[in-house]
Formats: sequence, structure tokens, C-alpha cells
Amino acid sequence: MSSKKVMANLSQPKLERPSQISELIHRRRTKVEEQQRLKTPEKLTVPGFNTETSHTSSNAIREEYVPEQDVAEVLKQQKERQSKLADQMLAMTQNLKQVSVAARDIIKQDNRNLSDVQDVVDKNTAKLGKETAQLEKFNQSSGKCWVWTLIFVVMVIFIVMVIFIRLFPRKRPNR
Repeated sequence: MSSKKVMANLSQPKLERPSQISELIHRRRTKVEEQQRLKTPEKLTVPGFNTETSHTSSNAIREEYVPEQDVAEVLKQQKERQSKLADQMLAMTQNLKQVSVAARDIIKQDNRNLSDVQDVVDKNTAKLGKETAQLEKFNQSSGKCWVWTLIFVVMVIFIVMVIFIRLFPRKRPNR
């Protein structure tokens, strides 16, 4: 049965008269049989035989159509099925709890790792800012040094040219 059907069965009001119970059981069984016929038209359902309605994790919950059964027996079977379903739901709930606790622990560890990584990134960013400032200072001072060196070289070349021109004047042609 689907979870909606299980919840509908659990929330059904309790009926006091056996005739109401048998009518309810008969209606449900005919409804299930009709659904089975609609789903698989090539299947032939024979009254008196077991018909599978659905499968849960490892157990199959089966609806048995045996009109000769006593109403008390049917009620006992229904209670057993409800008990089995409750046990399965309890097991699934415990499994879900274990999985959620494990997921919570993993998420907490990941959050710790992320905060540690964020701290390291912040420290590296601060160090990178300091190193960038020092590099800019060095670049500015080395740039000034090169500029002064080039100005000095140009001045020396200018002075050498002036001296060269004075020492070797241009010859004038005779007229």
C-alpha cells in the first residue's frame, strides 16, 4: 500500500457493528481488485486467491480475499498488518534519525573546516596586502634610482659631446 493509503487506514474511524466492518472490507477489496484490473488488464484475478497490492522494503503486504473468514479473524489480521507497518515505520524512523545525525555531524565538521580555511585565507590576504605595499615602495624607489641614473648618463654624454666639439672643431673650407 502507498503511504497515503496507510495513513488513511490508520485514521479511519472505528466501526462498532460487524456489518459495517464487512461492508467496508468488501468495498476496499473490490476497489483494490478493480485497480489491479485497470493497471494490468492482461492479468486475470480469481476470487479466493491472494492478490498482491504492493511491496515494501523486503516484505510484501498481501490482501487476501477469502469471504468465509470470520470478521474477528479479519480484524486480527488487520491489527497484525498495522503492527507490522508500525514496526516498519519505527525502523525507518530510527534509520532516518541515524542518517540525519550522521549528516549533521558531517555538516558540522565541514563548517569547522570552512571556518579554518576562511581564517587562513584572511591571514594570507593580510600578508599579501603587506607584501604588495612593500613591493610598491621598492618599485617606486628603484624607479627613482633608474631615473636619476639615466639623467646622470645623459648629462655625462652631453658634457663629453661638448668637450669633443671644442677639441675637434669643424674645418672650414677655403674660399
